[in-house]
Amino acid sequence: MMRYETIGSFLPPVTLLSAKEALASGKMSEADYKAVEDATVREIVDRQLAAGLDTVTSGDVRRKYWDKDFYLGLEGMSVEHVDSGRVYQELESFTDLLRLTGRVAYNPEHPFFDDFSFLKDYVAGRAKCRQTIPSPADLYMEILAMTDGKPEGVYADKSVLARDIAEAYNKTILHFYELGCRDIQLDDTACAGLGDYTVEQRMMLGGTDPSEMKDELARIINDSVAGLPADMEVAIYVSAGDKIVPDWSAEFVHTNPAREILPQLQVSKFFIPFKAGDEEELCVLRSLPEGKRVTLGLISAHSPFDEPSSKVLATVKAAEKFIPADRIAISPSSGFKLTNFISKGLVFEDQWRKIATLAHLASLN
Repeated sequence: MMRYETIGSFLPPVTLLSAKEALASGKMSEADYKAVEDATVREIVDRQLAAGLDTVTSGDVRRKYWDKDFYLGLEGMSVEHVDSGRVYQELESFTDLLRLTGRVAYNPEHPFFDDFSFLKDYVAGRAKCRQTIPSPADLYMEILAMTDGKPEGVYADKSVLARDIAEAYNKTILHFYELGCRDIQLDDTACAGLGDYTVEQRMMLGGTDPSEMKDELARIINDSVAGLPADMEVAIYVSAGDKIVPDWSAEFVHTNPAREILPQLQVSKFFIPFKAGDEEELCVLRSLPEGKRVTLGLISAHSPFDEPSSKVLATVKAAEKFIPADRIAISPSSGFKLTNFISKGLVFEDQWRKIATLAHLASLN
């Protein structure tokens, strides 16, 4: 039977959504809200176990953003809340903007440590506990963007910034290991972003060569996971951000900088989203280091509709031309958590139905 997994984030139940509203309006205390949040994590863990998943997460229900919450837990980062005027960049107005206040460094009091400990204590050995964190390459690109590519106000040069980020991540991951974590997932949009024509043009206009950046991003990721204990599994989820599925198509793949990053990454496993039925894009699997495991993201987590089973199974079969069948798993193409999920017609139960579909498809292969 083929393995099936999730990317880690889950839609919140109505109870948590109601509690958020009550907290925001002053009708609920922080302590009472925390109790609802804890209960939500327990519920999501129970549902993952009932769905037959052998690796579980806390569902990312405590996070406001998929990336900023982690960054803000590091030393040297702060947030500025903008609730008026216009933001003249590709960010939503009325949002929390990251600010660099000093050198990026490991924080032994990072709030994610308590979150993981809560998860591990509740799971109590019934499954493996996975911790998901944004990729260090994403933080590097974020800081370059917020400083117009010139972080010299704090850093002597970009290489020092890259080393600081890698060191902060490495120490953070080692502390997760001390807490009992044996499965870390880096959620990355920076690597695949280099294969996006718009991103590439913007970088070149800013004086950055994408072909040089690819080596820098790979180095940051590898330095972040260097020297970890042998029993710590490190996976990377490579997505194209809001678009989710990167441009892996054959007509671009041989000149795609993202393709040239993949074989350099010293990780245990790759989570890679594809469009089910688009077998041409699978040629990117040739670029993966030999012997690595791959989880194919083939079912949309952001749509209430299911992909045809025949397309999913055919895509898996086509992937076996590049990756041995015993090293392939299937998953949703992204995490389930989505801010505007209601407008997309999604409800809490949709994610569990999708996982049941994955289990069924895995049993057929």
